[in-house]
Amino acid sequence: MIRSMTGYGKGSAQTELYDIQVEIKSVNHRFLDLNFRLPAFLAGIEMQLRDIIKSGIARGSVTVFVNLTKKPGVQNIRSIDESVARMYVEMLNGLKQKLNIDGEVTLDILLKFNDIFEQNQKTEGDEETIKAVMEALKDAIDDVNKYRDHEGEELKNDFDVRLFELGQFVDEVEKHSKEAVKIQYEKLKERVDKFVDVNSINKERLEHELVLISDKVDITEEITRLRAHVELFKNTMDSDKPLGKILNNIVQEMHREASTTSAKTNLTEISHISVKLKEVIENIREQVQNVE
Repeated sequence: MIRSMTGYGKGSAQTELYDIQVEIKSVNHRFLDLNFRLPAFLAGIEMQLRDIIKSGIARGSVTVFVNLTKKPGVQNIRSIDESVARMYVEMLNGLKQKLNIDGEVTLDILLKFNDIFEQNQKTEGDEETIKAVMEALKDAIDDVNKYRDHEGEELKNDFDVRLFELGQFVDEVEKHSKEAVKIQYEKLKERVDKFVDVNSINKERLEHELVLISDKVDITEEITRLRAHVELFKNTMDSDKPLGKILNNIVQEMHREASTTSAKTNLTEISHISVKLKEVIENIREQVQNVE
């Protein structure tokens, strides 16, 4: 199955303390390149987040945005530790007496001491928060892969069109190639007749050499291999594993056979078709760079 490396997805979750949003943006890359934008207190679970992504995404430059918005309300109101507050009152009253200072120990003074407030049982990096972030990430991966699968279908449709076009050009090359060896033989024979006294050389030997030279322009094997590569590309597109690197290797083989065909030919018609062949193959190669 063709899957693009380009996509966008998001997932969300909630805890008692937070509304959690995870976004994933993915673009082309030779390997899996992961980048995170997340709160500092979640830095310790980055490796776990990487493992989750690797289980769902094989290749691409992937940026993950994790945003936590603290909920307003009672869960953010801290309780006062009365024992600590009473200790401060006694300490301040004792200090007043020792230093002979007037005035009362008021609530405004006590509120300036931060440690009179009890800490929330729920902390920023608590287990519930971490679990929720991971679930939101999994949902975001599913979402981005739906996008990438849709883009992959578009790529497959494009490949089908270009492979059909490629097949037509190969048929044209094959049709002209049947004449190529004969034409090369006749051209060589004409040159020999023009510059050499044919009666002074062994005719059988001459014809044998001409045939050997003419056979060098035979492109039957190149055509056969090129067709085989086209079929292999088509069949590979139906595989379930990541296909980008495999398809890229097949396209390289296509280009090699097309280049050899162009180099061996002695017909202008085949040369012109070979240019079109390589153009289509290059278009396929460019699109393959988008495949995971």
